Amino acid sequence: MYDLRIGIIGAGGMGTAHAKNIVGLGAEIACVHDVRVDAAQGLASAVDCDCATDSLDTLFGRELDGVVLTTPPAVRVAPVRMACERDISLMIEKPPAFSMSDGAECASLMQGREMFAAVGFQLRYSPLFERLREMLVGETVHLARTVCTIDYYLTFGMSPWFLRRADSGGPIAEQAIHVLDCARYVLGDPQPVRAAAFATKNMAHDRPEFDAENAVQIAYELDSGVFATHMNHCGTERFAFDVELIGPHLRLRADVTENRIVGYLHGEDIAEPAPASNSIGLDKIGAWLEAIDTGDHSLIRSPYDDALHTLALVEAAREAGDTGEMTHVRGHEI
Repeated sequence: MYDLRIGIIGAGGMGTAHAKNIVGLGAEIACVHDVRVDAAQGLASAVDCDCATDSLDTLFGRELDGVVLTTPPAVRVAPVRMACERDISLMIEKPPAFSMSDGAECASLMQGREMFAAVGFQLRYSPLFERLREMLVGETVHLARTVCTIDYYLTFGMSPWFLRRADSGGPIAEQAIHVLDCARYVLGDPQPVRAAAFATKNMAHDRPEFDAENAVQIAYELDSGVFATHMNHCGTERFAFDVELIGPHLRLRADVTENRIVGYLHGEDIAEPAPASNSIGLDKIGAWLEAIDTGDHSLIRSPYDDALHTLALVEAAREAGDTGEMTHVRGHEI
């Protein structure tokens, strides 16, 4: 049980999942905010919360230990500023911001604050990818490949803003970002250097309200010397997150749907199921709550400042997809 009071901003699918997880872990939902007050009221009722509002002032007027931010990515700076002014910890769903300029502004607001600012990259808490990261310690890796597939353009079973570039940033920011960040995590968090990308929408021609690309191919370089590719498709029947690494003495692939690592390492064949839990026994929400409760910063595997390196790669890849030219990554300085 946690004697913590948490606010939720965004009462959609992610906000609902996080709120129920927080209650299940023994903390209290103190207030729910959404621009649609009926949505806020519905979620508040579901988690036995007496505060539902469409006013950020009302939410931040409550006594809060933390806020979970699950809005579209363009809605970051204002709630982050309000949280920072009050030293209220933040769990921010990916991406950390819509742009690097917004991200740098948010990071600047967080500087010197007595708060925990985490980004919701749940694959960093996956036992599968924690194990892959352990296997790569001390190994030489030259190439990385990631894949993300999802069914949005087949089923349209998603929030409409996911497929509007002006709201979501497109599939590189809305989907690919998870496995791009995961590749950085398993490789020890190198920083991106440059990116090239091709992207097109060649599905759902009868749905002009959706302009996000369904097919994306990215090539990029990390400052560790690893060259990587990412393939993304959001009109495919089956969901997949795959991460594959290749080096002189290894070829290892971690597959979320199969939940195992296969390949070889120093001549030994590998076919290893994921451990039952990670080394801390906590998911991203549990780790964030525990960090607030104990003051242990090491529990946060995706601090905001590091997550901006993944956002920088996303921004470079989006620009490269628009221009057709290799784009050098623009980092951030606080």
